[in-house]
Amino acid sequence: MAEPDASDFLRAAVSPAAWAGQNAWRCLDTAFGNGQQFFAVWDAWCRDEHRPRVLHYVGLCAEPPRFDDFAQGMAQPALRGFVAQLRQQSLDLGAGFHRLSFENGHLLLTLCIGDLSSLLREQRFQADALLLDPDPAMAAPGSRWDLWRVKALARLACRGAVLALRRDTAVLLRPVLQQCGFVMPENRGPEPSAVIRAEFHPAWALKSSRPGAVTPALPVSRCVVVGAGLAGASVAAALARRGWQVLVLDASPSPAQGASSLPAGLVVPHVSVDDCSLSRLSRAGVRLVLQQAQALLLRGQDWDGTGVEQRYPGGNGHAPGTPALWHAQAGWVKPASLVRAWLAQPGVRFQGGCTVAGLQRHHGLWHVLDAAGQSMACAEQVVLANAIGVAPLLAACSAAEPGLDTFARQPTLTKVDGQVSWALHNDSPALALSQLPDFPVNGAGSLLPRVPMPSGPAWLAGATYQPNDEPDPGEQAHHGANLARLARLLPVLAEPLAPMFASGQVQAWRGSRCVSGDRLPLVGPLGTGVDQGLWLCAAMGSRGLTLAALCAEVLAARWGAEPLPVEASLARALAADRGKPSAL
Repeated sequence: MAEPDASDFLRAAVSPAAWAGQNAWRCLDTAFGNGQQFFAVWDAWCRDEHRPRVLHYVGLCAEPPRFDDFAQGMAQPALRGFVAQLRQQSLDLGAGFHRLSFENGHLLLTLCIGDLSSLLREQRFQADALLLDPDPAMAAPGSRWDLWRVKALARLACRGAVLALRRDTAVLLRPVLQQCGFVMPENRGPEPSAVIRAEFHPAWALKSSRPGAVTPALPVSRCVVVGAGLAGASVAAALARRGWQVLVLDASPSPAQGASSLPAGLVVPHVSVDDCSLSRLSRAGVRLVLQQAQALLLRGQDWDGTGVEQRYPGGNGHAPGTPALWHAQAGWVKPASLVRAWLAQPGVRFQGGCTVAGLQRHHGLWHVLDAAGQSMACAEQVVLANAIGVAPLLAACSAAEPGLDTFARQPTLTKVDGQVSWALHNDSPALALSQLPDFPVNGAGSLLPRVPMPSGPAWLAGATYQPNDEPDPGEQAHHGANLARLARLLPVLAEPLAPMFASGQVQAWRGSRCVSGDRLPLVGPLGTGVDQGLWLCAAMGSRGLTLAALCAEVLAARWGAEPLPVEASLARALAADRGKPSAL
């Protein structure tokens, strides 16, 4: 019997008739290896005119893949092109989950690097197809495919899911697989195939109420998103890519009028000594938003992946003199440009000048009400992404909708004002321009040295943090605070710029951030359960650019029973009801 190759696994696991016309198809590959099986599935998806709208491919591997080896044996030019695209997005792959996006967001690869048992525990999705290790040694007694790992695999399979595995592996694992609910084919035919196809059809009912169980996918339908900033626009685009019809409402006549109107902002990972949840989430978020920027925006005008230097002039747990850190996967983005690009995606419609004053659920539909109590729109699902406006809106409608009052009573959201100082290069001293770094610098404050503006290039420095319950010291005091930060971060630049700050020649951008108690976003259902159709995506704080796309992908994944873009334990840090039992 010949050794199986990627095409053998593809024929066993992916039936064109099974995925034809589906909105989404989810495949779990337990041994990503050199990606041969992934590239074969990608190629089959591209060639099939009846392919599913979104293809999810989850690849597990013990170590980061060696992309330089991928092109070996690739006879087809199309597959070599796939390798080039994968290599382009695969900067800084370490342990953990990494979401990579292809084909305009309709093919999503989640590379999971680490120990097999840990990676399986961190998955929360319903797989339609599963590919077992092609190496028969992995199924030998005492190897990694024992009863508990097969149970973890079965937990991710939807009823009817296909499992493709080598025939010799199936011989070794047959008792374990059958015990876990996989129906194995009988040995028939004179020339058995090297790869066989089993199906997940357990004789018992599958429970969805146990902790960690995957909630079934919601039917793709309509959604209203309240708020047209980074949070709302990212949710709208993520859902629209999956086939949802999304209406985005905002009180302002045009989108990106709140904190998202910042001229430009840094996209850079948060760094901490203990690699806390924010640090890990920010790394995942940076990768996602730079993918979106590259796909949707004009490089050099709306964004740039310049890299960012992280400096440590004291504070934040780092002693003065700590060596600078270079973030190769980082840069700057204009938030308003990204918001407009997200809202321009097919399936998304924006409607401004709509102040949402109430919500009412009637016959399975949410009605979004104006100040007069008239319905402005209705949909099966509603996402509140209106930042600090979430709390008063929930308070206003909690009496009519029991179950919302619990959240409405909790003071979980806080408004924090801030100011960025900036000036055009043409208005700045020549000595200061000569001291501008070639790339953005982050640390005690931040500096963006070259951002294209309508009147020419500009530098931006900031930003201040002004709690809403403290008196505002005024614009000039905020400029002074930004200059003090710049003096610590880049003293050779702050000195020639100081006269501009003192004479009022520096311009100001001011805005408000919405933050939670632990400074992490809130993403999840409101009310009494996920089936109630009202969700929250808010509290991005000062990292909306970094975290908005990630939060949107987490929300969309939970709605579609899709693979999460980060580990389930990390996604729990974003849950709106964190600290309580949840679907994650």
